[in-house]
Amino acid sequence: YLLEQKKNGRIRHLGFSTHGRLDTMADFLDYCGGNIEFCQIQLNYLDWKLQDGLAKYELLTNRNIPVWVMEPVRGGKLASLSPENEAKLKAVRPDESAAAWAFRWLQELPNVTMILSGMSMMEQVEDNIKTFSTEKPLTGGEIALLEEVADSMMDLLPCTACRYCTKSCPQNLDIPTLLAYYNDCRYSPTIIASMAIDAMEPEQRPSACIDCGNCREACPQGIDVPEAMKAFQKILDELPHWGADPEAARKAMQKKA
Repeated sequence: YLLEQKKNGRIRHLGFSTHGRLDTMADFLDYCGGNIEFCQIQLNYLDWKLQDGLAKYELLTNRNIPVWVMEPVRGGKLASLSPENEAKLKAVRPDESAAAWAFRWLQELPNVTMILSGMSMMEQVEDNIKTFSTEKPLTGGEIALLEEVADSMMDLLPCTACRYCTKSCPQNLDIPTLLAYYNDCRYSPTIIASMAIDAMEPEQRPSACIDCGNCREACPQGIDVPEAMKAFQKILDELPHWGADPEAARKAMQKKA
């Protein structure tokens, strides 16, 4: 239908926005057969690791699909850092805001062609205009500094997706995927995680863990997977669920924000 609308001139350029996993993105792009002209993903120097932004960026780049960016400052979290991290950045660039650092980082990615920033105050509009009106590329040392800042903001379970745990799981849970969503929620619980889990069958969710302990023994990183599944389920229980009542979930998230 969309290709027909493009053929008729109602659509100039066809693309999509997604919070999907890497494999979901790859499957969808295969299905579209080269008809996608851009893709919008959540991308910033924190989600480069936290949400596997690097792999998603490379997937799109390798397929010659321009990247549009949403959440460049992670809902404002990268525009308002801890005093310690703020001081580190100010010591190097006294005239640049924390938000400007996030935008400069994105400017270093050659396949990023659009950056969409949510702005609620005139000061933010003025700061963003100032940033994009000047050319101040980050040095290698400055990029390393941002990586240091990002690492200090994340409290992640060290899952390497080796999948040893999945081989011994009697429930056949995709533990690395569940832990990836849990890590994201440990940093900032969002409805995206609950939507992803809701899309799974009941037997694939964290609640399906029976605490047999096989994964704990198999994990070379020493992760207590059953405890992580319990903690993740507790977070999910407190999040609004989009599928049950979309309007109620939207209002709950607005109230939470």
